[in-house]
Amino acid sequence: MQLKASITIFFLPLLLLPALSGCSAVRNINFYSTSQEIQLGQSLDKEIHKQFQILPDARVDTFLALRGHKLVEASDRKDLAYHFFLVKSEEINAFAIPGGFCYVNLGLFRQSDTENELISVLAHEINHVVHRHSMKRLSQMQIVDAGTQALIGNANSMAGTVTNLFTSIGLLNFSREDEREADRDGLLTMYRAGYDPQGMVEMFEMLKKGRETGEPGRWEKLFSTHPITDERIRNASQLIAQLPPIEGMIVDSPEWKGTIEYLREKYPPPKKEDKEDKK
Repeated sequence: MQLKASITIFFLPLLLLPALSGCSAVRNINFYSTSQEIQLGQSLDKEIHKQFQILPDARVDTFLALRGHKLVEASDRKDLAYHFFLVKSEEINAFAIPGGFCYVNLGLFRQSDTENELISVLAHEINHVVHRHSMKRLSQMQIVDAGTQALIGNANSMAGTVTNLFTSIGLLNFSREDEREADRDGLLTMYRAGYDPQGMVEMFEMLKKGRETGEPGRWEKLFSTHPITDERIRNASQLIAQLPPIEGMIVDSPEWKGTIEYLREKYPPPKKEDKEDKK
């Protein structure tokens, strides 16, 4: 009953968020301090570790951490201790929550043809944190429903409910402007970090193709939170055309190729018959 009541409290404001998001003044309101954001992120991370199969793999964790922190240093927000995790899921997805916690699915590793394609997704997710998109979304919810103030004073008891909302109902369903902002600054972040930003265009094109021809189940969560449109591909291409070319930008690295081989051997892709059995 408590869970149902909590969801009722949060669900109605979510229906009103699109209207609020269209107002730039409201879209940028954030009632939460950095310490409150970190507290909420830590509580959510505990719940996510219960609900998802996080793979504690030293080699992959190091790979993600080195590249993630390189992106953070090239971003506009360095006041958080960022954390990066590998999720044992064949769904092609990645997501970030408040406080600098970022999660990358095994399926996204497998689907990325090059290192800079994976980096483009990581840079995009980091910039959702940089711009505090989730915290602003929660603040918008407060405006339309004072009941959400429970989040400020009691983050731990609400963490399970909020985690469900983050992953299923809509707090990761960012507005179009949020997605544009994360695309633009994600691309600039990877460029400043030395990665070829063309990887973002190639990732968008691959994801668009996957939506049209791939296995729906593997792509469903990614497209529910990050819809791929021709506009996003066009915007990324236009921004790249404005950037001064730099020689030696990273597309692949020996560490990337070694990590992909390692993942293939340690966590073999499901066989076709296994996929059929799960349908």
